[in-house]
Amino acid sequence: MNIRAEFAGLNEMTTNVCSYLNAAPQTEPYEQAGTILPEYGEGQFSFIRLQDGMELQLSDMIWREDVTFDIGVRYPHLELALNIEGNGCWSAEGQRREVSSESGSAQLVYFNDIRVHAEHRKNKRIVHAELRLDARLWRPLFQELDVRMEQSFFCYEDLIGPKLQVLVQQLQSCPYGGSAKRLFLEGKCLELLASFIYEADESRARKSSSLRTEDIDKIYSARDILLQTLAQPPSLLALSRKISLNDYKLKVGFKEVFGMTVFEFVRQQRMEKARMLLENGSLNVSQAASLVGYNNFSHFAALFKKTYGVNPSDYARDAAQ
Repeated sequence: MNIRAEFAGLNEMTTNVCSYLNAAPQTEPYEQAGTILPEYGEGQFSFIRLQDGMELQLSDMIWREDVTFDIGVRYPHLELALNIEGNGCWSAEGQRREVSSESGSAQLVYFNDIRVHAEHRKNKRIVHAELRLDARLWRPLFQELDVRMEQSFFCYEDLIGPKLQVLVQQLQSCPYGGSAKRLFLEGKCLELLASFIYEADESRARKSSSLRTEDIDKIYSARDILLQTLAQPPSLLALSRKISLNDYKLKVGFKEVFGMTVFEFVRQQRMEKARMLLENGSLNVSQAASLVGYNNFSHFAALFKKTYGVNPSDYARDAAQ
């Protein structure tokens, strides 16, 4: 199946792609959601119009046949694409290199009066988030990105780091409705963009780092161990022994690679896991706190409110409604 379209503005993306989708009744005036038509595949999508010149797309879908997209982008368009799950590839006209969108990858792209070709394979799940901006309304960003409005193409690639993972999860599970939902999503999208730009700068700095490749691999192994032992993580010294790296290099290297200390990372991941448990509704607040390693309920509640701006009991109650 081939999808061809020409876009001269943000809203035209929604109009063209929705011919392949079964739109649900519109519950919010700024959001269009629905599912893929059965003859084309399965899954859901959501197009959300935020402030002027900003649109968020969230999708989780499987196509029944190979799909190619041939798109002409005829206006200055900035896009942050986050490929949470699934693989695909795309290329822009006049560019020699094909870009591979693998699970866990992120790309900040600028298109202006250029054609783009993308491919997705059948029967492969794709979980994707895209923040799209009309660059004419977001000119100040170009000072940070070192991109000229008149150029036709720019692409920077990076991995979806821990901070971005948390933000994407928050976008996918917004607890609000109405105008509060729109404000929440706008804030998280701006935070997502700021975090990506910051992490991209950090990533470029890491490339000139004194850390060796094998040290960076060990630090990623340390992260994986922490994710598996959130309730009772090893001490810094025990963790360093597990990955065969001295504790000083682990301490400094972890901050350099992930932009936060080991302690900050554990706390962030604990809070996000607790939030998801409360949203699921299967556990009460005390049980969720205990499961992620907090035996002091008041300490947990204070950290949760500091992280998400709401008491955990209120969050659990709202999520259940």
